[in-house]
Amino acid sequence: MTTAFILVALALIGIYAGPTLLFICVGYADYMLERRRHLLALKHLVRRRSDKL
Repeated sequence: MTTAFILVALALIGIYAGPTLLFICVGYADYMLERRRHLLALKHLVRRRSDKL
């Protein structure tokens, strides 16, 4: 009985929080991609600057 209650509770949480969790995951992935792009731009800038010296 306890297992059924836990499964039903998890299913309800998944149904109600699913869109929010998806939004959070997509937002985090977008943040990480932007951060990676920014770090690559900085790395390229530093490489160009060190070539001039």
